Amino acid sequence: MALAREDINFENIKCDAKIEAVLNHVISQDVEIAHLKDEQFEMRNEIKMRDETISKLEDNARKEKRWNMLWQNSLEEDINHTQIALLALGVISVLFTFFMSR
Repeated sequence: MALAREDINFENIKCDAKIEAVLNHVISQDVEIAHLKDEQFEMRNEIKMRDETISKLEDNARKEKRWNMLWQNSLEEDINHTQIALLALGVISVLFTFFMSR
């Protein structure tokens, strides 16, 4: 009765409480959205760093493969030269033995 005399409207109080609850919910949603945006930014940075690492590893693999091919070609040339030198020494040795036996 005392409240009725002071013109307190329960409907206004209920409405204000609902508005406050909605505002609290919206604020909490904004905080959650900001948190998710931060996580998304961090994930993008991690993906970018991972992609850069993969790119560097691929470049290193290509360089290593190229170096290995050059090294293999050099070894093959050395083997060919050695075979030619041994063949020449063998021919000289056979000729030397042939002429010495006469």
